[in-house]
Amino acid sequence: MLLKVILNNIVLGDSRNPDNYQTDFHLTITSPPYFVGKEYEKDYTFDDYKDLLKTVFHNTAEHTVDGGKIAINIADIAAFKKVSGRVEENIEISRELVDWLKEDDCHLLSRIVWVKDPPWVNSQHVGYNKKIPATYVRMLPSWEYIWVFYKGDTPKREGVLPITQLVSKEDWKKWATGVWDMRSVASNKEHSAMFPQELARRLVLLYSIPEDTVFDPFIGSGTTAVVAHQNSRNYAGIERDPDYHDLATKNLEKVAHCIKDPLYVPPTEYRHDDLF
Repeated sequence: MLLKVILNNIVLGDSRNPDNYQTDFHLTITSPPYFVGKEYEKDYTFDDYKDLLKTVFHNTAEHTVDGGKIAINIADIAAFKKVSGRVEENIEISRELVDWLKEDDCHLLSRIVWVKDPPWVNSQHVGYNKKIPATYVRMLPSWEYIWVFYKGDTPKREGVLPITQLVSKEDWKKWATGVWDMRSVASNKEHSAMFPQELARRLVLLYSIPEDTVFDPFIGSGTTAVVAHQNSRNYAGIERDPDYHDLATKNLEKVAHCIKDPLYVPPTEYRHDDLF
């Protein structure tokens, strides 16, 4: 079902509300809340958190075109006793995510490992000091997953250009390993959990084509929309926090006339040939 098409717009509202979805999408790129005790999560129980994810990704799947992709950056939940009151354990929320999306005809295509900072750089949960008893060593990984799903019976879309027309051989060889090494964005006064533009850029170039619509149901500071616009894609997003909505709007205004030009133009010698 194709809705009334409202492109290049960020809705101020709750992504659990299906009425806030104003078009269909070719690609979703998002990093949902992690349930680690941040200010914007303070009113959630763990069941509330799971209901949030299940509802939002159900809505997202409903408005994803056949062959469209959903890329979700999400980490396992550590320090669980502190934020939930339950026993201390590591929760792999991604397992449930895979099951929920399968109910909506979305299937796992790829799993990317994003290698970021050593955990002691930005985390209070990992330390080397006299307060840590022997045998109590918590591993807080210096990596996160990006789960890429596709909608429908096949991940292939009809009528799209070959990958050699849109991504250089050099980039493809680096990105197709599935291990991406890049620093995270430090928590700052604008947003406490931004993800790198380069991460979004790679996903945009790999899983969409120019003029596609790229969506983020937790758009925050607007990174997904900014990168989509810069790379000749339409964008759509939802943000419930008025301050973050204003921030995303301002960030988009900064790049309003900044479409990267030219797009990648492949060398003639391998424009239509195999990469190797």
